[in-house]
Amino acid sequence: MRGTLESIVGWFGHGTRNARTGALAMLVLAAAFPTAATERLVIPFNMTPSGHMVVPLRINGSAEAVGVIDTAATYAMIDGATASAAGVPPPDELSVNVLGLEGPQIFPVVHVDSLSAGNTRIEAFPAALSRRIAVAGIHNVVPLTALEGDVVDFDFDEGRVLVYDGRPDRSTGLSSSRMRMHFRQGLWFAEVKMNGVKGLALIDTGSSISYVNSRFAEAAGAKPNDEKTQTIRGITGGNVAIRVATARKFTLGNHRVTGPDLIVADPALFTHLGMADEPTMVLGLDYLSIFRVQLDRRRGYLVLGIAGSRSGMGSVQLNAAGTHIRTD
Repeated sequence: MRGTLESIVGWFGHGTRNARTGALAMLVLAAAFPTAATERLVIPFNMTPSGHMVVPLRINGSAEAVGVIDTAATYAMIDGATASAAGVPPPDELSVNVLGLEGPQIFPVVHVDSLSAGNTRIEAFPAALSRRIAVAGIHNVVPLTALEGDVVDFDFDEGRVLVYDGRPDRSTGLSSSRMRMHFRQGLWFAEVKMNGVKGLALIDTGSSISYVNSRFAEAAGAKPNDEKTQTIRGITGGNVAIRVATARKFTLGNHRVTGPDLIVADPALFTHLGMADEPTMVLGLDYLSIFRVQLDRRRGYLVLGIAGSRSGMGSVQLNAAGTHIRTD
């Protein structure tokens, strides 16, 4: 899920752009995608210099486009240019209430005949029509609900998403850690810790950055970083309600990140999910892409795998922008 947070922090290297509303549909969820997985699905993707994961798509069998597989989305989105190129009929009288970082918005609904990615094909589904998806050249959103299977497996080393039934694949070359997931309002949250304080992290492959809410930062006693906060405010004009805090330790199962700088923000998203007073965060690709990420939806676990030499992650440092990763 991308939105105003990535737009206002200009030092991420994305430049000026319109905010993309994340697709958290409050109406017509997984039922829009009835196709069952009868074979292992393989969807290739690329990582952009801006830290986004982009997937080549084919809409209605002819129009080529790019999009994201967004784990923080429960409704498909398509932009106007793609809809026109694919011959998608104009929207009818139906609309959908979509909740993004800025709060809920109403989008018209169009009907798409098919969408293909890798060996995956989704037939006859509704999509929210948005002309404001304009982040790093990404114009279309494939929600996690569109992919049927017990496990959705993001293999960043190989640049592919695997979808299959059964248990998550195991690799002898990776040190794996399993984290309990919670399903709330169509979204998956993983249990994490900051400075030993438990919180819930929205697993968000649509966001290039991670950030925590004020409640989490305060409960964990994360130390304010005034210098980096002033840097962000200087770039954005000084009126942005975000700051930077430094934690002693951020824990993802058995994996640890020491001394990370974390953006602290309170978007409307958390309020609308009823989680503003809970230690909550968004776990984006700046962290997720370090691992092999496996969402075991059947059993309710997030499995993170990393090369054995990096399993402690004690030497992994991420700056507040979440775009520069150094592993010693």
